[in-house]
Amino acid sequence: MKGIDLTVTKLERPAVLHETLRVFEVCDGCRRCFNLCPSFNTLFERIDAHDSDLSKLVAGDYEQVADECYYCKLCYNHCPYTPPHQYEIDFPRLMVGWKKLQAQEGKARWRDRLLVRTDWIGKLGTLVAPLANWANAQSWFRGILHRIVGIHRNRQLVRFQEETFPHWLQRTREDRRRGLYVGRLAEVGAGGESAGLPPAAKVVLFSTCLVDYHSVEVGQATVAVLEKNGVEVVRPEQQCCGMPLFDTGDIPGILRKAQANVATLKPWVDRGYDIIAPVPSCSLMLKREYPHLLSTEDAKLVASHTFDVCEYLMKLKKQGKLDTNFPNRPGKIAYQIPCHLRDQNIGFKSKELMELTGASVEVIERCSGHDGTWGVKVEFFDLSMKIAAKAGGRSSGFGRVRLSSVRGPVDPGEWWETNLASNRGHQMGLWVVRRRWSH
Repeated sequence: MKGIDLTVTKLERPAVLHETLRVFEVCDGCRRCFNLCPSFNTLFERIDAHDSDLSKLVAGDYEQVADECYYCKLCYNHCPYTPPHQYEIDFPRLMVGWKKLQAQEGKARWRDRLLVRTDWIGKLGTLVAPLANWANAQSWFRGILHRIVGIHRNRQLVRFQEETFPHWLQRTREDRRRGLYVGRLAEVGAGGESAGLPPAAKVVLFSTCLVDYHSVEVGQATVAVLEKNGVEVVRPEQQCCGMPLFDTGDIPGILRKAQANVATLKPWVDRGYDIIAPVPSCSLMLKREYPHLLSTEDAKLVASHTFDVCEYLMKLKKQGKLDTNFPNRPGKIAYQIPCHLRDQNIGFKSKELMELTGASVEVIERCSGHDGTWGVKVEFFDLSMKIAAKAGGRSSGFGRVRLSSVRGPVDPGEWWETNLASNRGHQMGLWVVRRRWSH
């Protein structure tokens, strides 16, 4: 078994260096990922500067390559040498190994350790949402964040919602129980019990940080579309999926979250529920990363019952359970498919779902260059904008491009045209479907 074990208590630098040289030698001979991301640009520039003599690479070279990796995982699907090939190349996890090593050596910045705590930031931000949103719109405050914290002044930050998605869900369910609201299922309480006809299917909604604290409308659209199609929706207590912690190599933190979420979700799977995630990074964690890191049967069971929300809706369509009576057509859509959705190898389910509404969809298979935290940092902002500009220039004949969410295929925004400098709203898949039913 090649590669490094990220779950060990402590990584040893010689072992990481040995594995890195093995992988870099293969990459140097292949170069299929040239110009795929900043990491490979830097890697090949350093290798060429030393005439392919890898022994001349220094610690700073390795660390820069790792720092410029934002775990989009495009290279993993692009690489011809990933497992089960005998080379067993896994470049993204190798980069996480370097970040874990740097954290062990005390090189992780306090800003980076703070930014990846998206659940903490979300909980705090919603408590003071009006103040936080106001401050983030002030140039003087953004200047302070730029100079002192290292968050670029030109990056539009996510807004905090005064009412979180879990609170909205509980409130509407309580209203429904009191007869103030009648939905298709007329569910009773937050536990998802229903009256009337039996549900067509039963799902656990794994919403977590982005939906819970920022894009509440995505959660609302998810519930509305699923319930319209007779699906019972429940949302038990859950933690952040842990994906942001890859940015700092905090594997123990990811393992704790993975263990907690699997312990929560597994009993629901045993009761016949599937798991739906509206954010691709979260579904990727449940499907791919949890089984790899935990290597337990429970994690594998949870993974086998996890679906991206658009993937699940297309599954319902195949079973004849999806209402495809859309009275309105949305027109032309240029759709930038998120990297973490592509890594799940499920095809273009978001595109297929939008086409059911009568939309004409052009898929843009280019990275947005944002990542959850990487693109907000001062030192990487310009790089992220160069990557995003490539995606913005890929549409042919569809007018100005509307990008997907930086973390998911759905977003609550209206039909804003792309503003790459601020990552403004990008309305896609699920939201399109909901709008076609409601107009």
